[in-house]
Amino acid sequence: MSKPNHQESVVIKKVNQKVGKAIQKYGLIEEGDRILVGLSGGKDSMVLLETLAGRLKFNPVKYELAAIHISLKTQPYTIDLDYMASFAEKLRVPFIHRIIDVDLFNEGNNNPCFVCSWNRRKALFEAARQLGYNKLALGHHMDDAIETLLMNMAFQSSISAMPPQLPMFGGELKIIRPLILLPEDEVKQFATIRNFKKEIKLCTFEKDSKRKDIKKLIAQLAELNPQIRSNIFASMTNIQSEYLPAEKY
Repeated sequence: MSKPNHQESVVIKKVNQKVGKAIQKYGLIEEGDRILVGLSGGKDSMVLLETLAGRLKFNPVKYELAAIHISLKTQPYTIDLDYMASFAEKLRVPFIHRIIDVDLFNEGNNNPCFVCSWNRRKALFEAARQLGYNKLALGHHMDDAIETLLMNMAFQSSISAMPPQLPMFGGELKIIRPLILLPEDEVKQFATIRNFKKEIKLCTFEKDSKRKDIKKLIAQLAELNPQIRSNIFASMTNIQSEYLPAEKY
């Protein structure tokens, strides 16, 4: 890994600062936590693992860290497992790999993306609980959160998104999202500087995702207001209920 130049160092520093800010602001990591990082092989999870591993070198709050990748026997893309394992090893982080068998089109289901995501998440929960990790770190960033907000509003008639911290199973396990204050562009810049290897073959269903349509919509809104992403994100904690409908019956 070559030494970053000044401009690259600025980007790396900014990303690490925003991860630290998110951890402090939302209380994501505490002394003695055992954190399992969901490592998909994509840029987001790679950036997440590197920043969390890096914090162990200087942060007074000590925690344990491990990375896990969940593979599907039936999923039509491949991942370079050796690369991920080597990446984790260089960071001195244990790497765990589990394989699950899921029928993406079970009982006529026509949404393989949902089935895949749901079963991967279930496998992550099971692994964390079985191995004794109290927190599961996922690589969702600011764009993921606002895309989810708009998708839920448009398709689920609800206002909900991806909270920085979400207790599960009565608080036994918590999902944390340390990249939540980072726009996707900054995550991409970090990944480019580090020259992270991309997935060998993208999923064939990826192009059909509604999330990509929402992403395009946000890009169009950004042409009207460059601050649109941070504004939408901030709106989730600026709820003015007196100006929203109130049903009496």
